[in-house]
Amino acid sequence: MPWFCISLRFNSDFTQERMMKTHREIAEQLDLFHSEPQAPGMIFWHPNGWALFRDIQEHMRRVYRRNGFEEVNTPVFMKKELWQTSGHMDMFAENMFFGGGKENIDEYVLKPMSCPAHILLFKRGVHSHRDLPLRLFEFGLVHRNESSGSLNGCLRARQFTQDDAHVFCCWSQAEEEIRGFLQRAKQVYGDYDYHNLDVKISTKPEKALGSDEQWCRAQKLLDSACQIEGFDAEYQAGEGAFYGPKIELSLTDSMGRRWQCGTIQFDFNLPERFDVQYANEQGEFERPVIMHQAMYGSIERWLGILLEVSQGNLPDWLHPVPVAIASVNESNSQFVRQLAALCLARDMRVLVDISQNSVARKMKRFHKQKVPYILTVGDKEEAEKCVSVKCRKDGVITHVPLSELGDYLADKLEGKLKRKED
Repeated sequence: MPWFCISLRFNSDFTQERMMKTHREIAEQLDLFHSEPQAPGMIFWHPNGWALFRDIQEHMRRVYRRNGFEEVNTPVFMKKELWQTSGHMDMFAENMFFGGGKENIDEYVLKPMSCPAHILLFKRGVHSHRDLPLRLFEFGLVHRNESSGSLNGCLRARQFTQDDAHVFCCWSQAEEEIRGFLQRAKQVYGDYDYHNLDVKISTKPEKALGSDEQWCRAQKLLDSACQIEGFDAEYQAGEGAFYGPKIELSLTDSMGRRWQCGTIQFDFNLPERFDVQYANEQGEFERPVIMHQAMYGSIERWLGILLEVSQGNLPDWLHPVPVAIASVNESNSQFVRQLAALCLARDMRVLVDISQNSVARKMKRFHKQKVPYILTVGDKEEAEKCVSVKCRKDGVITHVPLSELGDYLADKLEGKLKRKED
């Protein structure tokens, strides 16, 4: 599955010193993940990091489901013959991991992408044109044998999770599916405060599969969808994959770096190789249009990009620990626990510090971890059942009655995202 890039701008001001931090340094600061020499190119997720990973995953899951996609799951380890049929053995073998089988140690392959498995799912039954479009997505755990020198934390890994989606449709449905992808891109990237998408259409390379008619038709559909959705697409002549043209969305951050994240791409190769068919209105069999697409590309890579672009200043709704509570005195500990229970009941993860450290030291700890909302509880707050809530981004302190605290925090953490989704 090829990637696609989205040109991005993160709406925050950072000093040059902050912008110099790598995603691995930020991950250490926020206690998210690390790597070990025993598993090069693979990630060990800490509780905070795994919570962040799952929230990113769940965000995309909601978007896919609301757009008519059905989630599937396919095996990680499959026989080599599948990859021979798909053509990956000829084109991609040096990047694949082999193993399994007592007699032949190279009998199985750790899947480097989910495309062939999704085609096997499609081929389970005879499909009518009335069944189309069929939209499948998977958070596929994939493995690619990248060289040691190219590995770079989350940004370049050997094991990662793709938000891998495939649409099987008729030619007459293809433009609407492309438009749907572009609409989702605007929504999803906007939720992360990424804007200014630059769209590029990659066209037929010198060596390509599929007829000239297929390529021309597909390229026209990509161009038309971009125009309808308000994108002024730039053509990249000859930059398409050998099996079909694609849309790429390119993004540049505040340091001038370009990032790649996902794509939508026609595939004229796999329908032929796997003899994929459906019954048209006349009852005759024909090939469906297959389009690969991904929004994040790789969740790990998306997270790494997000950390470097934001320098750890994550959107409030996404922060793995959005609320922290500090006691002023030891006598306030029970009230702090009560507040923490209130937050947990609303599915808000919370960091509690009831140690004997000074309030200033507790605040320093919370600020280092970039916690969005900090609650300070002393004798006055406990007596009045009113909590001081500090927003880290603007420094504003709001006094919130205990009875309103759950709704107040939920609106701050979820309100922006929910309003966008509505």
